[in-house]
Amino acid sequence: MSIENDIELDFDDGFMRTAYGYRDIQLIPQKCVVGTRTECDTKIRLGKMTFDLPVYASNMKSVVNEHTCKFFAKNNMFYTMHRFGVDSEIFCTSMLEEGYFSSISVGINEVDKENLRILSKRNIMPDYITIDVANAWSDRVRDMMSWIKDNFDSFLIVGNVATSNACLEIESWGADAIKVGIANGKVCITRNKTGFCLPMVSSLLACSLSGVEVPLIADGGIVENGDIAKAIASGGMMVMAGSLFAGYDQSAGEIIEIGGTMYKDYYGSASMSNKTNPKNIEGKKIMIPYKGNMSVLLKELKEDLQSSISYSGGSKVKDLKSCNMIVNFS
Repeated sequence: MSIENDIELDFDDGFMRTAYGYRDIQLIPQKCVVGTRTECDTKIRLGKMTFDLPVYASNMKSVVNEHTCKFFAKNNMFYTMHRFGVDSEIFCTSMLEEGYFSSISVGINEVDKENLRILSKRNIMPDYITIDVANAWSDRVRDMMSWIKDNFDSFLIVGNVATSNACLEIESWGADAIKVGIANGKVCITRNKTGFCLPMVSSLLACSLSGVEVPLIADGGIVENGDIAKAIASGGMMVMAGSLFAGYDQSAGEIIEIGGTMYKDYYGSASMSNKTNPKNIEGKKIMIPYKGNMSVLLKELKEDLQSSISYSGGSKVKDLKSCNMIVNFS
């Protein structure tokens, strides 16, 4: 990876650094080597499966439900079901009965282990399990990872983290993929409530250049379709996005009419809208304009990513990783 301008990547020594998000950088075009954009291959492999696009919806209650997950699986897209009030046995069984792969989220509490024990007793083996906590760099996550590895053969995704040291340690604990990104989401207010955040481009660069070998999933901060290419160029292999996939027919939530305009609500997992106990609130709720059928979005995402790949001078998603990038200066 080549980087135009000097970008400091070590954020673990206590010194102040300049950090950059997707809005702060641009990718530099290279010589096009394909005859047409449609020749560019947007497929990506994660675990034992290959998916049509390297982007998927955030595992948030306001974004995905069972209907959403089946829509993605049918369209050969990766997905992860959220972990809030979901009966994983019923969900996995329903997905498997319809011939789809199963991908679930869990926390790190005893109730999460008990839900997984039920799956084990029923001989239900999810294809993918995501440990979904706000800061995954903890001994409790390490212990949960060890327990899952002892009881399941599932591909294990662990998140979220923000720094290279966190990635390296979680990789050593046995993660198959790591979700990178803390406090960058549209409805996340962690930076406001706690003062902690690391912008996505710098976070991804630090993690990807640390020597970590497992796939990195860039989670948070996606506003424009082009941010997906920037995330991959910064070191992500897959990209998770929330608001990008909210507000569609296939998204979770009901359509709400306000002043003659149609909306769907979109809220963070740590918001009052998703918590029964008003404690440690680090998310908010906003209204997303109703967008119609998500099939239109998937077509647009593929076309835009094919264009991105063509500008990179390559023909596959991985070629975006060799892009030069430049920091915007006003």
